[in-house]
Amino acid sequence: MAAVRSSIGDHRHVLRFALAFALSLAAIDVAAADGAVTIRSAIDALSRGRVVIVDGDPICASRPLPLFYSRRQFAPAWSARDRDDLLAAVRDAKSDGLDPADYHLAAIERASDGEQRDLLLTDAFFLLASHLLSGRVDPESIEPTWCLTPRANDLVAALETALELHEVRPTIARMPPAHPEYAALRRWLAAYRRIDDAGGWPKVDAKKSLRLGDRGPLVAQLANRLVASGDLPKPGYEFDAAVDRAVRRFQSLHGLEPDGVVGRRTRAELNITPAARIRQIELNLERWRWLPANLGDPHALINIPAFTLAVTEHGRQVMSMRIVVGKDYLSTPIFSGNITQVILSPYWNVPDSIAAKELWPKEHRTPGYLAGEHIEVLRGGKLRQTPGPWNSLGLIKFNIPNRYGVYLHDTPAKTLFEASTRTFSHGCMRIEKPVELAEWLLRDRPEWPRERIVQESQRGIQKTVPVKKPLPVHVLYWTAFVDEAGALHFAPDIYQRDGRLDAAMRKAPSRF
Repeated sequence: MAAVRSSIGDHRHVLRFALAFALSLAAIDVAAADGAVTIRSAIDALSRGRVVIVDGDPICASRPLPLFYSRRQFAPAWSARDRDDLLAAVRDAKSDGLDPADYHLAAIERASDGEQRDLLLTDAFFLLASHLLSGRVDPESIEPTWCLTPRANDLVAALETALELHEVRPTIARMPPAHPEYAALRRWLAAYRRIDDAGGWPKVDAKKSLRLGDRGPLVAQLANRLVASGDLPKPGYEFDAAVDRAVRRFQSLHGLEPDGVVGRRTRAELNITPAARIRQIELNLERWRWLPANLGDPHALINIPAFTLAVTEHGRQVMSMRIVVGKDYLSTPIFSGNITQVILSPYWNVPDSIAAKELWPKEHRTPGYLAGEHIEVLRGGKLRQTPGPWNSLGLIKFNIPNRYGVYLHDTPAKTLFEASTRTFSHGCMRIEKPVELAEWLLRDRPEWPRERIVQESQRGIQKTVPVKKPLPVHVLYWTAFVDEAGALHFAPDIYQRDGRLDAAMRKAPSRF
């Protein structure tokens, strides 16, 4: 085994050396140049697709930086005042969950005034502005189903104006998303950093479950933990009503069944460190930066890990409900679309994969199974389940045209909504309140009151009702989010996407 490890280590060393050598052949280091040649040679190199390294740091803004300097005849751009404003903005990048080291902070601080520093300052502005505007990581690089268009801005014009008016820091401050949820998550990031700086919270060591009525040092440990996170006003040795309320609230905010019992799962959530929670918040701030400025008014947001759907109109949540999402190996995709149709008494056209892997084997084991489930065999062996209370789609389906073939629908299995972790579907989303959603979508069609919707959904004859104003729906993935009351929630990373994003954010910034 030691020999294998040695071989792997040698192999990695060779790869690193080869990569460094290849970069050195393609790179130009302008650290030694003086005067206008430094900026001009850097721009010439970037224009030819070369990698430019200034004082050990690669220049990333390979497209906007040449345009910016060519407009000013390659003259330096940064005054001492503007430089100090940018450095302050770079140091404050932590407030948005970004690492100031990614923006040439050390190189700028050690560089002498001159064109090397000017290049670093300009690149730092473009890097930080672009990351705040549309994300540190390209979402398509880690989320294959991503199809949203991020916010855009003319960063060259923005920098020109910022330098002319000496408003570098205010310009950077306008780059992050204006969504109130982003600002709220940012405030919670600051709060958790304060907790971490103060020493964090104690570990809950209890091996047995704790509940209302218990007393002693283990309860005191639990109380101290809840006090440290602001969930309990004062410590104590008794698991009284105040501790019970705090535990139930904690469970609700962490995707757990709020039963008031501190068992294995609750204890595991309590013992996640503030540093880990800080990183979780940072990752979800990044996910907000991927979104467009306008989500639509009204619009629906589906948060896959939280198993929730919420409809917002005029900045106010008008409806929310629990949902069921895809199993970990049949994950619900991240995408945006529009609800265009409400289908009452729907047929279920069984996907070929489900038919082949699940239904036909059951029919072969138990002849008559398909007929017993009201499933018809159509031409070519296609399967279709007839409308009715037995239908897997329930009584109402909501069409969202998309390339993944997923949609929202009712379900006959209502008890699944009681589970705290609701990953039971094949990718589509089952919703808790289909009648309420249908009524809201058809609210501008007086011929479709609630009573008629219910009646038609129970007739057993499929009827499609177009939605006059299709509702934008965004199916997203947040493991840390803030609710309408301002409370911070953490959700389970059911599809293990936080790790991929964390790894991508720790890589060196990409050229753009």
